[in-house]
Amino acid sequence: MKYGNIAIANIYCVNLNPTAGREEPMIHPFRDGDAFPTFQKMIEKVVEEIQSLNNEYILKASQTELEDFYVEKAILTPILLHTDKYCIENQISVPIDVSNNFQRFTMSAQKITVSGTSLDIAIPYEGDSDLWKIRPSSYSVSGYPEIEIREHEIVFNIRFADDSVNTLDLKNRINRHVLDLACAIETLKSDIEKHNKNVPNRIKDALCCKRKQAETAIGSVLALGIPMKRRDQPLTFTVATQRRKSPKCRPKVHTEVYKPEPTLDEEEYQYILKVIRGMSLVIERSPSSFITLDEEAIRTHFLLQLNGHYEGNASGETFNASGKTDILIKVDNKNIFIAECKFWDGVKKFNEAIDQLLGYLSWRDSKCALLIFNRTKNSSSVRKKMHDAMEHRAEHRKTVSCNPDNDARYVFVKESDLGREIIITTQLYDMPNHLDLQQINKAD
Repeated sequence: MKYGNIAIANIYCVNLNPTAGREEPMIHPFRDGDAFPTFQKMIEKVVEEIQSLNNEYILKASQTELEDFYVEKAILTPILLHTDKYCIENQISVPIDVSNNFQRFTMSAQKITVSGTSLDIAIPYEGDSDLWKIRPSSYSVSGYPEIEIREHEIVFNIRFADDSVNTLDLKNRINRHVLDLACAIETLKSDIEKHNKNVPNRIKDALCCKRKQAETAIGSVLALGIPMKRRDQPLTFTVATQRRKSPKCRPKVHTEVYKPEPTLDEEEYQYILKVIRGMSLVIERSPSSFITLDEEAIRTHFLLQLNGHYEGNASGETFNASGKTDILIKVDNKNIFIAECKFWDGVKKFNEAIDQLLGYLSWRDSKCALLIFNRTKNSSSVRKKMHDAMEHRAEHRKTVSCNPDNDARYVFVKESDLGREIIITTQLYDMPNHLDLQQINKAD
């Protein structure tokens, strides 16, 4: 038999110990505060912590790592109540007061007690025990059974007179309590999901605001032109308190004094990628021209396209070639954008290309691209292998986007260069091979 979605047959007895004591006092659940104001205060507390960060620290730390750290502090994990695993934890004999029971009408004014039984019903759960005290956005006005909250289970109590117990009524009563608690937890879960959905943008906005304030403050000091007296000891920053479950430390940064560095504007970066991606149409329309070309020759075609969109500097080119396979932009003789061109030759060679790319970049917030030329005719498989390789790298911090039919974008931070984010966009190009050449020749 079932009550709601909860099976009666799931009630079973364990540890029938009449001397078992109660670990914690019984409380009324869902009474300490409404969900949304409570969650709002939690975010505000995290935002206040962000605002208190040292200016140099916020400018030197990886924005992605900071976002991940503070988002995790504000994110809540809903309670998972295992209603299919509840059991009778304890059974003892107790006196039951039946003085007000109309079915036991008596003219006596004295208190009447009969022999009875007390059952402790335990339900296992996962999640933060404090959430049992938060009131959901909707709840039962008739209330909930008092519960004892333990680390991994809650317990409520049922009592009945031995001489008048009805098994079916007793089962329904127990299941009604379980169902009421389960419904409240489900509503609270919905409230938490709404909260969690808003957290990333709130944290991102708070970090962006703090970063702008820090840039303004440090920029104003630098504009004074007054030299700073060096400290005898390097700058250090406190580490945030560890959290339960998955402890993390606030991102580490280098201790040298922060200096503003040039960055490639995001809009320009996207435009460069669009121009590069446009080469796929050129390759599709003139396949015979690309069949015999090596990486260096293909790179030259990309350079021609890019410099056709940008005015050159004193050297006549905004985009330059360095070595045999890369396309780059330099500022103060340091690389601010680089595109590495490689033929697909397996995961090992792909990782070597990533190592090469990471070794080129010098500025903070560097943006780059990894252009992979594929002649295997199995684009989906190659794209998945590329994605898996990127996410398994020790430098990987975040996958910004991964389009199964287009570009993928990642944020990397090198352990040797703490706080400096590297944006890598991977692009895959299907290149014609000799079988294609044979088909072209037959068509001609």
